[in-house]
Amino acid sequence: MINYEDFMKALKELTERAKDGAVVLVEGRRDVEALKGLGVEGKILPVSSVSRAKLVESVEGDVIILTDWDEKGERLKREIFEILLSNGVTADTSIRKKIFSAVNVNEVEDLVKVYIKLHTHPRSL
Repeated sequence: MINYEDFMKALKELTERAKDGAVVLVEGRRDVEALKGLGVEGKILPVSSVSRAKLVESVEGDVIILTDWDEKGERLKREIFEILLSNGVTADTSIRKKIFSAVNVNEVEDLVKVYIKLHTHPRSL
């Protein structure tokens, strides 16, 4: 079951914070493209293609971790969170929880499909 209102509220929060300068950390290139397809603008970094040292250099201020909602994504979220925290950067993981708690997919790249389905067939959900 998809909670349309919660999903749209979390997506709006993500979009607004990214527009205001938050750095959004995702797993890979397809996740970057998916977020852009959802209207998220700003700095979206795929952590799979960046060394951890470079990652720390690339972020400051508002940081949002949006890894997949699976075992690999959870491990990566914890790893990135700890690395950033040990370097004085606190990352937000609450949007990740809000988004994935509202939908029945586990991957960032699948959020576009959910969004399209919500807007073309809202009654089928």
